[in-house]
Amino acid sequence: MFDRILIPIDGSSDSWVAAQHALAMAEEEGAKLMALYIADERLIYAPCWTVTGVMDPLSPECDPVLLEQAERMRAQLRRQGEKALRDLREQALAAGVEIDTYFESGVVSQIILDYANQVDLVVMGRRGAGTPWRGPWFGSVFETVVRHSPRPVLATVSDPRPLNTMLVAYDGSDRARDALNVGVHLALEKERRLIVLTVDDGRETLVAASFEAAVLAREKGVAAERRLVKGHVAEQIVSMAEAESVDLILMGAYGHSRFLTALLGSTVDDVVHKADVPVMICQWRE
Repeated sequence: MFDRILIPIDGSSDSWVAAQHALAMAEEEGAKLMALYIADERLIYAPCWTVTGVMDPLSPECDPVLLEQAERMRAQLRRQGEKALRDLREQALAAGVEIDTYFESGVVSQIILDYANQVDLVVMGRRGAGTPWRGPWFGSVFETVVRHSPRPVLATVSDPRPLNTMLVAYDGSDRARDALNVGVHLALEKERRLIVLTVDDGRETLVAASFEAAVLAREKGVAAERRLVKGHVAEQIVSMAEAESVDLILMGAYGHSRFLTALLGSTVDDVVHKADVPVMICQWRE
């Protein structure tokens, strides 16, 4: 299922945690890793933008001294990127995982999404370099990748641990079926425990969806444990994951517009930010 796995790294501890998850998944799936380091143009040319308000660094309004600082920053990021990629390559080769490494410069989220079209899974830390609430992988970049990635995104938060029990959040939607398919695949790999959770939040009856998930899993050879509960969807998912000592949560991607998400929040956002285990947000689209 996962033949090529993309791991963007930025040198932060969170991105290295994500790299360990990517290595473990690649080793199990027999997949090739694509390791990507991106020199963020916003960091390189930040002095020019701050002082002049001009985004074009070649503009005569941009101080040459600031341009020189920008080029030094570019060189520093390249050194950091090359070292990070070299270190990850050594780890992959030691684990017997095939790996290709790439260094790019530009808009981080855009480049990650471009590469995502070439892989089957993207693995990212929920946060990156910087403070917990301002890292490049948290907020705009992470959110943009999760919302627009054409492939599943595995959001990591802590060091990898043995994958024994998985929880699939299922509501009968196409994206939920994507998550169920991945869960079934991983369950069959090593006869893992699979829990399928359907949460009735009072807006519609989901009993049929709960039974449907169990039937779909059984047809593929997995005896999934069915759970049907009532309450707030994200809270029930996180609570069930804690109660059952789940090692991985799988769920479908965003189900409504970004405008509504901005007003109401989203189940994906809530689960990813509150769960203390990795969350795989599943979708396949061209």
